Amino acid sequence: MKKLFAVALLAPCLALAQGYPSKAVRLIVPYPAGGIVDLMARSVSDGLAAKLGQPVLVEARPGADGSIGMEAVARSEPDGHTLLLGTLALAVNPHLSKVSWHPVHDFEGVAHMGVVANIAAVTPSLGVTDLKGFIALAKSRPGQINYINPGNGSSPHVNAELLQQVNDIKLVSINYKGIPPAMADFLNGTVPFGFFPFGTIASQIRAGKAQAIGIASPVRHKQFPDIPTMAEQGFESSQVNSWYAFVVPKKTPRAVTERLNKEINATLAEADTVARVDKIGGTVIAGWSAEQTTKMIADEVARWSEVTRKAGIAAK
Repeated sequence: MKKLFAVALLAPCLALAQGYPSKAVRLIVPYPAGGIVDLMARSVSDGLAAKLGQPVLVEARPGADGSIGMEAVARSEPDGHTLLLGTLALAVNPHLSKVSWHPVHDFEGVAHMGVVANIAAVTPSLGVTDLKGFIALAKSRPGQINYINPGNGSSPHVNAELLQQVNDIKLVSINYKGIPPAMADFLNGTVPFGFFPFGTIASQIRAGKAQAIGIASPVRHKQFPDIPTMAEQGFESSQVNSWYAFVVPKKTPRAVTERLNKEINATLAEADTVARVDKIGGTVIAGWSAEQTTKMIADEVARWSEVTRKAGIAAK
């Protein structure tokens, strides 16, 4: 009898999964088009669409440091037709300001996608070539060096905050809506320092318009083997892991989440996807379960609660 009752409860979910997706799937990017999150989303959208049998439409919903796009997904119908490509900001934003959503209570993880190395870079006019030189300069000029903040809670933002916290320096945050709008001020030296997602700064480094002083990654990147990691320079505790993960609204049927997890992981395992992600400086992490992804996000929420409190940037 109990088994029959369980089957009866599962029947609607199984029927939904069999008919899923019944229309185009929206993949929400909570930052401007053309930025690194948008590029990461587009690296998987075509492959995922082929497997789901429906278009996967990448939709930029920037604003409020990513919170507008996150809220849109949290409040959407939990039927698997609206996904968020979540980043570190998903775990950090609630600690920085009042938001209408919660990263654990309003979302469920679907699959990990990977990480993108952030490169610490300065304009050549600053006259430093490594992190030790930059830290020494910042100590000699407290509160006088501007840095790019492409969005509160973004990995470049919290990496800069962590760098200050660990090394006892004071930089000035200049806020932008993403990296692209900040690039002109960086190149002209008005805001001469920042942590940049790999794909947003690579061409400037190659052209000599930006000086890389370290990379937040366990290993050197094969496209720039001469850029030392932060750990190599003695700054391992100052770096942030910039992760990307797919999430859906809470109460999305389990069968739908499992279908998405299967197809996303299959897309991530394809050579074409790996090559696309590698081109923008990322590393694919395939094979995570929905449960692992959900736990990772919860762990990040707890970790950054402490970091933001110590940095004095936590919401009051």
